[in-house]
Amino acid sequence: MSKYENCSLKINGYTLYQFKVNESSKKIKLISRRKKQNRRIISRYRVNNNSCISLHLGEYKSNTMIKTSCFSLLLISLIISSDVVFSQQAVSGNTISIQVNGSKKFQQIDGFGVNANTRAWEGKELVPALDLMLDSVNASVWRVIVETVYNWEDKNDNNDPFVFNWDYYNQLYATPKYQKAWDMIAYLNKRGVTSNLMINFMGPVPLWMGGKWVKEKYEDEYIEMLVSFFYYARNTKHLQIGLISIMNEPDIENEGPTVDGVQYARLQRKFIDRMESLGMGDIQYVSPDVAGMDNGLKTYIPALMKDPVIMSKMAHIGLHSYAGYYTDVDSALKHSAYPQTDYWMTEWNNWCKGCDDGILGEYNYDFAAKAIGYLFEFLQHGATAGFIWEGYDSYYEHHAPSPFSYWGILAYDPATKTYAPRKNFYALQQVSKFVLPGSWRVSVSNQSDSMTILAFNNEALKKITLVGINKSHHPVNLNATLTNLPAVTSFEIYVTSTTENMHQNASVKVKGKGFKTTIPADCIFTISNSTTF
Repeated sequence: MSKYENCSLKINGYTLYQFKVNESSKKIKLISRRKKQNRRIISRYRVNNNSCISLHLGEYKSNTMIKTSCFSLLLISLIISSDVVFSQQAVSGNTISIQVNGSKKFQQIDGFGVNANTRAWEGKELVPALDLMLDSVNASVWRVIVETVYNWEDKNDNNDPFVFNWDYYNQLYATPKYQKAWDMIAYLNKRGVTSNLMINFMGPVPLWMGGKWVKEKYEDEYIEMLVSFFYYARNTKHLQIGLISIMNEPDIENEGPTVDGVQYARLQRKFIDRMESLGMGDIQYVSPDVAGMDNGLKTYIPALMKDPVIMSKMAHIGLHSYAGYYTDVDSALKHSAYPQTDYWMTEWNNWCKGCDDGILGEYNYDFAAKAIGYLFEFLQHGATAGFIWEGYDSYYEHHAPSPFSYWGILAYDPATKTYAPRKNFYALQQVSKFVLPGSWRVSVSNQSDSMTILAFNNEALKKITLVGINKSHHPVNLNATLTNLPAVTSFEIYVTSTTENMHQNASVKVKGKGFKTTIPADCIFTISNSTTF
């Protein structure tokens, strides 16, 4: 009966009656009628090819509520004048049938997470925001930002780049800028974020080293500056950091020092060697974190792959995109000298004009759905992790004179000093809450242009998850067949749309090896079993 909820009776295209079905009592309640007509009752029905029900009428006394005689035949006493069509508002002949095959596996997911600026740490003001992302978004991978613009090695510690002046560095790393970083990393460590905590350095370098670029004669000094941070973090602060990205977007200006692929690879190798000599060879790397995926494929990744030592320490290729998947990274890596190398999207979002410059964006459903659509493109082409830019609104030195960055999935209110979710927070939650680390992306056949669906199977947890976007302005009947997957009895359904935020719809039961459900119009949806909140 639930499939006929919110229904109408029409004559020649005109809606004469609207009514609702009560699933538990199987009663039909008249909501409104167009005008008085002869009193008649439905006596029989037939189903046409459009899944509508043609109803033939007979004389009967008016009544607004009549019990159905059975599931398939609705006895409705209404004021009618001729034959009518009983139609679902939800669906009118729009059906998609898919097959999900667990035996055809693609990539294994490492996780989903956020970019998080250490400058925003102000006592415990940021803790509720971090907790929201850990507990509600289930952020399992973190790219933690430390800026290099001001208050780092503004003057050389000494004239030997291979000997630390710890009097200098100890004093430097006790300043507020770095105390924020230590405290925030310590909190994430306490919450279990360790091996998947990645440090990334953003912005130009101290002026004497080159400012917008790294002068070749100061490369070892630059490496010393970066390495000193990790030595202090591990040996003085006893923090756990599993991954490093030595600079941000070296292929463009101002986001990091601008260096070409050859110099980037040289700096990466020097960094690895220095870390190894200091007993920190267990840390791995995510590189090159370029702004342009095509730049990465053409110059930076080939340069890195020429050095086997670099590749032995490379955990993942790191790339950025605010325009979806536009370069065939997956195929290029699979056909490279290191075909087992995977890639992470360490920055991704839908482009927000003005958000870098202190201008608020439009954080509506359309913006969020486009961002998640880009994430789906990356996942369909082999990405094993995605870090949305960014976790929360904050200030960046290297964006000055911009007063603030408004990219956050959490909006910051300076008056109350609190953080609140935007629509893209819930949109990301639709994926990250359910597609857990260790899940395999599996095959989904018979995709539709109006609906994108990805499927995942977490073999250890026996958890099956389908995530999708219904781009149609109409609801869609989804028929799914499941093969070579764990047996489940039911699925929970969650929806984010213009009006809903991670709203839980009615669960759907699995019959045999499949299920049927209706996906609302214009929404991001998740279908998953064994979910615990």
